[in-house]
Amino acid sequence: MKKVKKVAKRFFGSNPGTPRSNTPVPNIPPQSTLHTLADSALKTATNPTQNVSVPVSSPQSAKKGEVALDVIEKGLVILDVASEWFGPLKAVTGVLGECIKTYKQVMDNKKDLDKLKNDLTEEVQDLQKQRKKYESSEMEQIFGDLLKELETVSNETVRRLQASNLQQAIQSVRISQEVEQFFKDVSKAYENCKFKVSLISARQTSEILKSLNFDKLKLSMKAFHDAQIGGGKERDSCTPGTRTQIIKDIEEWAERTTDGNMAHWIYGMAGTGKSTIARSVCLSLEKKQLLAATFFCSRQIPECNDCNYIIPTIAYQLAQYSPAFAEVLNKTIQEDPTIISKSASMQLDKLVVTCWDTVFKSQKLGPLTPVVVIDALDECRDISSVLEVLIPAIQKQELLGLKFLFTSRPEYYMHKYLKIDGPLSEGSNVDRMFLHDVEESLVQADIIRFLTCQFEHSELSVSEHNINKLANMSGKLFIFAATIVKFILEKHNPIMAEKRMNRVLDLKSKQEKHQTKGLDELYDTVLEHSFDFEKSLSEEKDTYLMILHAVITVQKPVSPSVISKMLGLQLQEVEEVIRELYSVLYIADSDQAIYTLHASFPDYIRTKGRAKGAFWCNEGLYHTILGKACFKNMMEELKFNICQLPSSFLADKDVPGISDKLRAIDETLRYSCRYWPYHFIWSDMTEEVIKQWKGCMEKKSLFWIEVMNLLGSIPEAYDGLQFLLEASDFFLDSKSSQTDFLQTMNNKENKTEIQAKIQAKIAELQQFLAFHAKSPGVERTPHLYLSSLPFWQKDFLGKQSLQNVINLKKCFQQSRELECWPTSSLVEAVAISQDGKLIASGDYKGIITIWNVLRGKEFRRINGHSDYVRSVAFSPDGTKIVSGSDDKTVKIWDPATGAQIGEPLHGHSSIVQSVAFSLDGTKIVSGSLDKTVRIWNVATAALIGEPLQGHSSRVTSVAFSPDVTKIVSGSDDKTVRIWDTATGEQIGEPLQGHSHWVNSVAFSPDGTKIVSGSNDNTLRVWDVATGAQIRESLQGHSEHVMSVAFSPDGTKIVSGSYDKTVRMWDAAAGAQIGEPLQGHSHVVRSVAFSPDATKIVSGSDDSTVRIWNAATGTQIGEPLQGHSNQVISVAFSSDGTKIVSGSDDKTVRIWDAATGAQTREPLQGHTDWVNSVAFSPDGIHIVSGSDDKTVRIWDMATGSQIGEPLQGHTGRVWSVAFSPDGTKIVSGSDDKTVRIWDEARASQIGEPLQGHSNWVMSVAFSPDGTKIVSGSYDNTVRIWDAATGAQIGEPLQGHHNWVRSMAFSPDGTKIVSGSTDNTVRIWDATTGAQIGESLQGHSDWVISVAFSPDGTKIVSGSDDKTVRIWDAATGAQIGEPLQGHSDLVRSVAFSPDGGRIVSGSGDKTIRVWEVHADDNSLVAQTDINKLWTLDDDGWVHFPNISHGIVWIPPQFRPLLWRPQNSHIISRQGYTMIDLSECVYGEDWAKCWP
Repeated sequence: MKKVKKVAKRFFGSNPGTPRSNTPVPNIPPQSTLHTLADSALKTATNPTQNVSVPVSSPQSAKKGEVALDVIEKGLVILDVASEWFGPLKAVTGVLGECIKTYKQVMDNKKDLDKLKNDLTEEVQDLQKQRKKYESSEMEQIFGDLLKELETVSNETVRRLQASNLQQAIQSVRISQEVEQFFKDVSKAYENCKFKVSLISARQTSEILKSLNFDKLKLSMKAFHDAQIGGGKERDSCTPGTRTQIIKDIEEWAERTTDGNMAHWIYGMAGTGKSTIARSVCLSLEKKQLLAATFFCSRQIPECNDCNYIIPTIAYQLAQYSPAFAEVLNKTIQEDPTIISKSASMQLDKLVVTCWDTVFKSQKLGPLTPVVVIDALDECRDISSVLEVLIPAIQKQELLGLKFLFTSRPEYYMHKYLKIDGPLSEGSNVDRMFLHDVEESLVQADIIRFLTCQFEHSELSVSEHNINKLANMSGKLFIFAATIVKFILEKHNPIMAEKRMNRVLDLKSKQEKHQTKGLDELYDTVLEHSFDFEKSLSEEKDTYLMILHAVITVQKPVSPSVISKMLGLQLQEVEEVIRELYSVLYIADSDQAIYTLHASFPDYIRTKGRAKGAFWCNEGLYHTILGKACFKNMMEELKFNICQLPSSFLADKDVPGISDKLRAIDETLRYSCRYWPYHFIWSDMTEEVIKQWKGCMEKKSLFWIEVMNLLGSIPEAYDGLQFLLEASDFFLDSKSSQTDFLQTMNNKENKTEIQAKIQAKIAELQQFLAFHAKSPGVERTPHLYLSSLPFWQKDFLGKQSLQNVINLKKCFQQSRELECWPTSSLVEAVAISQDGKLIASGDYKGIITIWNVLRGKEFRRINGHSDYVRSVAFSPDGTKIVSGSDDKTVKIWDPATGAQIGEPLHGHSSIVQSVAFSLDGTKIVSGSLDKTVRIWNVATAALIGEPLQGHSSRVTSVAFSPDVTKIVSGSDDKTVRIWDTATGEQIGEPLQGHSHWVNSVAFSPDGTKIVSGSNDNTLRVWDVATGAQIRESLQGHSEHVMSVAFSPDGTKIVSGSYDKTVRMWDAAAGAQIGEPLQGHSHVVRSVAFSPDATKIVSGSDDSTVRIWNAATGTQIGEPLQGHSNQVISVAFSSDGTKIVSGSDDKTVRIWDAATGAQTREPLQGHTDWVNSVAFSPDGIHIVSGSDDKTVRIWDMATGSQIGEPLQGHTGRVWSVAFSPDGTKIVSGSDDKTVRIWDEARASQIGEPLQGHSNWVMSVAFSPDGTKIVSGSYDNTVRIWDAATGAQIGEPLQGHHNWVRSMAFSPDGTKIVSGSTDNTVRIWDATTGAQIGESLQGHSDWVISVAFSPDGTKIVSGSDDKTVRIWDAATGAQIGEPLQGHSDLVRSVAFSPDGGRIVSGSGDKTIRVWEVHADDNSLVAQTDINKLWTLDDDGWVHFPNISHGIVWIPPQFRPLLWRPQNSHIISRQGYTMIDLSECVYGEDWAKCWP
């Protein structure tokens, strides 16, 4: 048709043809002669040579308008002949043909007529082919639509031509305009028809639809408007003849293409018929080819109340509607298969907006504007996440050519997202219809038609008077009328129906009544008649009501079987009651669960003021009944290995026949395990309930966890316990006052103490769930018993029965570090959500990472900023995250989807260093290096007022006061300032006291204090009212304080520092609480308390996020001894009885090599890190080198320093060593020199040895004392004459990076070196040539190397956290790497007998390893405790068994005694395990008696 219009358009110019004024007017037949004219047209078509007896104009006056008439005329004749199957269409085309002849009488001849005729002929013939190919009711509907459009055109044309003043009408301009309009109208009708036909054709033939991988999309077929919803029934549509005006209005809106309202919202209270109207509209639009997609939400169908299904389901249906869209969608999914799991915003953009826009711009959609229908929005969970991206897309016209129809209750969020507040606002782009605003007379008429129709199809005769009365009782609620009909006709018995009709008609009705009163009275009547209380025995009544109320009270729809077991009734008894209640309940075919027919019924029966008498459901009572039933069921059914899992080696999903095995957990037990916390908390807390709970927890808690684990429901179990804990006063106040039980349980305890004990048990259980949730046991249930329980506290509920499992022989103090999560970059900021479930971190790559605290796993990663993320914060309700970045923007995110909310907040001209939400969530404050503080409106993203100016340097930190009336800011100008939120004015003078930059500020929870942290290494607390500093500054950190925060109760302060520690302070006293929290290996940038104050979260430049236990605990026994920071250097004494170590904690310590005990107090004197230590050959003295640029000598016997420090180096001293005779000491420094010292005189010998062009990292004497070897950051090894200080030969070159360590072989013929090029190399000490190939195996820098005493082995320590042993002759690695250190290995050394190796690490520990002296292998291993290995995932493996035996939790690994270890020296102690009795594999179940 486009081709016809294009050619025809050439003949319509600005000067239409002028007919001759004396042309006679034809005799136009009236409308009644349509069929006669049609017959005439048919004759013309079948006999083309036959002339039509009408006058023609002269050829000289031929005009372009006539060409179009001839084209249409020819097309109509052909279509007339082709449409014999559809009589009415033939009649109309005949009339239009006669009209054309009339017009032609006043038009001149045409040119190029043949081409135009052929074009239109081709179009019409194509229509006919399509019609024949896809003959169907749908095709008939399309031609019916064409008939209506052509009929309208013909009627209008006949009207014009019959006008009395036709002579005046048929004038040049008027005729040309009429012809042009005539042409447009007919062409449009054909074009619409052709497009609809082409849709059918394309949909039925497209190979795209056949090949598209729809199974990748998360679809809800049950959300389709025509899907079955249970019981074999489809969704109801309006009774014919009802709601006609409403449906017509919607149809007119759908068919309009001229207005900008692309959305239509139908809203009204429950029961007003929204869904039936939506269904009827769907059916109507479907016939017109205008229905693109549907999604009918439903609370009772899980996939229909999950918002994550909406966008994929719509995309799927759009592909079904438009093959062109399907093609683009298919390509999109192929290019990015992960899009199906992305956020709603990304799915909408990629799967719908972009695809639709591509198709729309390609003009492959034709003239129609199809409609997407989304019904019952209020019945979909988290629908806001869809609306907040869909509505803006509609309003921004990103979905041109597509309309949306929504229905819902009049919820606030719908007004919010549709931008409707009161009267329809301009720019909302939404038509709306409130069903309660529809005139009651119209609704009544519709309800009367509905009732009439329903009763006409029954055997019950109902008078018009009674129908009107029933309609009047229904008011505007169609659900009322529908319930009446269902109730009356339910039994299919005319006599019973008559009785029920009379019962309903007897209801008393008042003119003015509450909106729900009629429905309430109806439900009262339904229940009275269903139960027939007048004839029922009292016991029967109680049973009926108990069943009904249990159905209403359960937390999810369950089957009659569950209700019968929970209530101790016969299944048949329950089923009978449900059958009696089919007016309000039904059993779904899909899951056999009991559902309510409408949400209004539970609302009615739970509301005491609405439900009549006994019908009211006392929820407290029924939660008590169901809670007791849950505990009873769990006590009877829960048991060890309930599903008979065959092996601990198999994941649950891989167990053969697992589906059958899971049937051991029947529906009732599943329900009891999942929902007991809710029934328990809402129960009446009677003595019996509490005793049952206590008994169940003590005897069955482990088996409860087992079942929840098997069901994959550990998170739900955790949430259930959290729900219990959050109701902190549930044992007090109104509930506990109903019984004296809490007062009589123990006369020595009051109610608060009892409550605290019970809550402690719940908390303990929850903590174990959190511990277990992070283990592989969540996927392998046997490891609940084999791997999780053994590492939990001994007195845990039920653990005492555990046997034949891993035994923790020695387990000393564990680190307060609970979690350590590695990230991809330096962590600049951390924040924790108010519910404590999520942690957000911002890093140097511009990434925001969201972590699931329970699972200890990354939950979502948001790549949102183009530069560093400096600050992150959660909104108080946890639905948003705000971030500030070096890209100068503030952005808001949805943590659930990862989608950005709105546009970035622009305004700052430099880095945004800090952001925070107000406690009411309506505002955001930001501080920037542009020296300003800005306040933003969260809803509008607009700047509130002017920027807050006053700081003279960069603003580094900002925060709101709890009441949102004030803002505090900290700055590089060394001040803290307080601002009035409303006015933006500074309050009072700046708070001054810090002597350096202020990095962090925070308000106390009560708003009366401010804490600040500074580069002056201190924290200060300020009085908000006076601006005065409270007490002295808090001192303890040795470097910049980067972050501070108050605990939720305001009693503690936490701080993070450049000194790599996290510290906790008493907010009132200002004293440090406990030891610093150590674990980070770099700057701690950000800290925060969890909402319950039990945890601290920290982020660091070491690219980790860590969680710490905020409780300090009580010290038991003497404190364990060990270094408090990295162990940099270790060495054995010459007799092998002692070990010396130097550390970043600035101390030198001596240890008993046999016991691992510290032999005396630390040797203190150095003022900075100790980098190197060594024993004198006679073991009497110790030498140490430090970052403080000194070398010190110590008396091993007394621990005192001998003489003054050896000073001379101008840089850090990295390495020291004694000469073989003990008279000299050599040292290397980052001043690029090597120096030799006289040990006795404590003086330098000669000049410094110079030659290295970079830091000297390692030095050593040759065994004969004549030479010195040094290794440097200049990548070389150099040999020096110890007597003259001259360099011997050329530098030893070969390393590609810094030389960190070197040593002579015992015979002095070889030198070994370790480098940051990850290699170990051996050199000929005489020639300087490298011997053989480099020793490769380490995956990171080699920091330390040493020869064994016999020269046959080399040991190396590396930043890859391993110690490796090499064959000095062959260069081959001996055995597996020695693993156990959790940080880089800084130093290694052999014992004098070669049987042991000592290593010092950045993990602050010293480990001693056993090495066999004879066969170049690790010590011969004779029992299983010497045979196991640990893989990177924490699994213990036995030889020749590929599966993991037991899993070691991460917090136990850093201090785990490995099979090769003889000692671990650490302040936190160590963990030694015994695996000799551990069962595994098919024997795993022997772990329980």
